[in-house]
Amino acid sequence: MIRIKQIAILTIGLLFYSCEGQKTDTIDISQRANEFITEIDSEKLETLQHLHFIYRGQNGFWQNDSIDSAWYNLRISHAGDTIHLRVDRPEQFIKDFGINLAYDTSISKLGLIKAGNKVWLRKNWDNKPFKVLSADSLSKKDPFKIMVDLNALKNKYELINIAHYSHLGQFVEFYFTTTDVLTYIPDSSKINSQFKSHWTKKWDEGQWISKNWNLRKLEKPMDAGG
Repeated sequence: MIRIKQIAILTIGLLFYSCEGQKTDTIDISQRANEFITEIDSEKLETLQHLHFIYRGQNGFWQNDSIDSAWYNLRISHAGDTIHLRVDRPEQFIKDFGINLAYDTSISKLGLIKAGNKVWLRKNWDNKPFKVLSADSLSKKDPFKIMVDLNALKNKYELINIAHYSHLGQFVEFYFTTTDVLTYIPDSSKINSQFKSHWTKKWDEGQWISKNWNLRKLEKPMDAGG
């Protein structure tokens, strides 16, 4: 009899601990989502309507919205004060950032290495730079600042995926976990009428933090790759 009581007490304790753990996780995600909303600015939100982050473990990368243009993949790394951007299929990247470089079809990979006020450009698998520029004359939009800032924000909130699909609408999804998704829906969002009821239903099943932000939990975890 005593043994049965002990098992019952242990079972109740485990259930209570599990429920409390789930409650804490929910509060933590909600708090992080609200902090994220407060921190991210309109400029970054605008940029993220053209770029998304694809999780691949340590090999995650950024990719442009390629529905209406050629796609490119971009990876960023740091070594002290040196910043390295590696771009696969850089034609559209050169256009998007206004890089001071005439596109050459022989360039399938473009490396941009910034140290101090100098930027070294490398192509394909060559270690020797084919062009050196001052940082000020590199481009119309600074790819280093934009990507460093976005990457820092992603890492701070441990986002595993950032998704935007222009053929669906102008909303951006931020994945805090494989099941917890924060969605930004701008006032100007034009959701594809074919999918509007589908997305509206999903968002209404979640929590509207404001008219532009929605937090929901997926029924099935996203495929995080790896």
